[in-house]
Amino acid sequence: MTTPVVCSNSSICIYSTAALFNCRELLCNISLNEILESKYDYKCYIPQRDGFEGHNQVIRLLLEEEYKKLNNTNNNAELTEEEITTCVQYLIYILDMGHFIPNAHVVLGHIDEPMDEGVVVELAWGRTLGKAVIGWRTDIRPVFGDMTHSLKGIHWFVSNQCDKYIYHAFHDIVNTKEATSQLYVVAESIHEAITACEIEGKFSASRPVSLQPSSSIQQQWLNHGKIIFDGITNFHAQNNLRLIVQRLLTLKQQGLFCLPAVINKHH
Repeated sequence: MTTPVVCSNSSICIYSTAALFNCRELLCNISLNEILESKYDYKCYIPQRDGFEGHNQVIRLLLEEEYKKLNNTNNNAELTEEEITTCVQYLIYILDMGHFIPNAHVVLGHIDEPMDEGVVVELAWGRTLGKAVIGWRTDIRPVFGDMTHSLKGIHWFVSNQCDKYIYHAFHDIVNTKEATSQLYVVAESIHEAITACEIEGKFSASRPVSLQPSSSIQQQWLNHGKIIFDGITNFHAQNNLRLIVQRLLTLKQQGLFCLPAVINKHH
């Protein structure tokens, strides 16, 4: 039997995954996580705040500069636009999959409609690594099944990735005060779910990966997370960001990016 590991809230790290493509999604995600941090003292990895999504232009410029340095014998060395885009995408991907999630205790997913593919992948990855996976949903649209079912219309393939599934409908919200009050209720439910996961022994003795993936590609994600981010705490400091880009380009130069072979028969 697994011995439960008792942690103070401040030592529990949550990776918060959500669709982040519009004002509603961005505002909801940051607001909830600020409650989890301020009221419950959790440490949250929030992609829109702690990741690279808001630093694309800076990263693109650094990629161009550092690529020329790597190829200093060729004054005409340049990355193509597609190569730059691929590097930025891979950096964001490995930060989440190879660093944030492996170093979290909890993967917390916002699973309202339309379902975000990245969120689903990250919930499944958290499950693979033995993390406590918690999904929260507020949607009143029964996309699969109906609202009389306990899953409240979510696709069961998604909810089945979760150790805990929280449903809380936001009814009759007519001002921001009421909306904020409801977010506090959701945060309380998440706190209760995390506490239950802790009691059930879902947390390993330390944050690093508790289960090793069987796939060599998945193991490479973890390795690349260590290679790119090892020893760096402030990812947004200019010198650190430059070092991250240098490490990323070294992997690229060595042909080590874990990417699919693209078969494109129609141009």
